Amino acid sequence: MPVKSLPADKPAIIFHGAMMAIQNFGFMIFYYDIWGSTPYDSDCQSTRDAVAMMAMTCFCVAFLCVGMAYGGYTDDSLVFAIYWFAHLVGGAAYTICTFTIPIARWSDKGKNCASLAPITGDRLELVYIFHALLYLVYVGSMLSITYFSYVKPTFFPKAEVTPDSKM
Repeated sequence: MPVKSLPADKPAIIFHGAMMAIQNFGFMIFYYDIWGSTPYDSDCQSTRDAVAMMAMTCFCVAFLCVGMAYGGYTDDSLVFAIYWFAHLVGGAAYTICTFTIPIARWSDKGKNCASLAPITGDRLELVYIFHALLYLVYVGSMLSITYFSYVKPTFFPKAEVTPDSKM
């Protein structure tokens, strides 16, 4: 996996890495708080499990995406590959949570759980709406880092202009 980003693309790599880290850290805080505020009741177990998994996933991918961007920025193929694949695993968990959270929250037990703590249920609903709306923004940032760090320089290299080739 050769990584050799163009100097002009390095700011985009940093920008996307920072956006991903900020988004993940924010969702980690939101979901961690919701996890702690969800009642410890049998009707709430699937909701607690889903938001706990999302909180811990967001914590991990917050630094994994920075590592991926760091590898792309510094043209370090090993660092980029390690963090890219580790982030891919974290991204899979993030995707799983994108489905398990609404399944848990809007199931019959999830609705009962939300009625036990209506403020927490409302917060979960709103946070999930933002999570779902920003999901493709997040995926786009990962793909952008991958494109600028690996795909573009590997498959679409810019032809060098030399004095002999100016005809």
